[in-house]
Amino acid sequence: MIPVLAVSGFKKSGKTTLCRELAACFQEAGVRVGFVKRTHEPSVGCRGTDTGLLLEAGVPTLLWAPDGLRAENREGQPRLDWIIERFMPDVDLVLLEGGKSLSLPRVWVGNPEECPAEVKGILAWFGNSPSAGGIPLFRPGQEKDLAAYLHDRLLGRKPVPSVSLHVDGRKIPLKPYLEGFLGQAILGMIRSLKGTEGRDITIHVRN
Repeated sequence: MIPVLAVSGFKKSGKTTLCRELAACFQEAGVRVGFVKRTHEPSVGCRGTDTGLLLEAGVPTLLWAPDGLRAENREGQPRLDWIIERFMPDVDLVLLEGGKSLSLPRVWVGNPEECPAEVKGILAWFGNSPSAGGIPLFRPGQEKDLAAYLHDRLLGRKPVPSVSLHVDGRKIPLKPYLEGFLGQAILGMIRSLKGTEGRDITIHVRN
């Protein structure tokens, strides 16, 4: 099952900004991320139209437009796992903005002392207030550290092959995503060869 992380807090606490920062950090690490915005406002946007009449009759509707696809359903709230399976089957992790009432692991954005007692599953606090309850706190500017912590908690620490690139003896710096991508690609091609498992491997390429 695809893990879901709720990013919760009060209105205008910075949830969307943190979701964007975390998504960028996860993508840089090679994690495929999906995003769901949880809202209590009605999402149906075609009242008074023929499409709206179909929705009122209980007909699930897809709005297929040049700028994207929108799914609407009047049969109560769809389950979160159904939404993810239907619309995001290929992601590794889903960030859900909001969802204070949902039973999910979460980051609380804002002052821990103001977090309602009924909000559960907090893995980390995010903000400038002091930490509470023995839960780690990350401050603005520490989004990469928070993403690494969440990666370990939600996805497990996966061994990432260490790759270095040298051109004429000079080391070329690699971003984490590219380093992981090259390492996995190279290992995938040579794993079938005997005597390579767990070894230091050097490959020389002359252009």
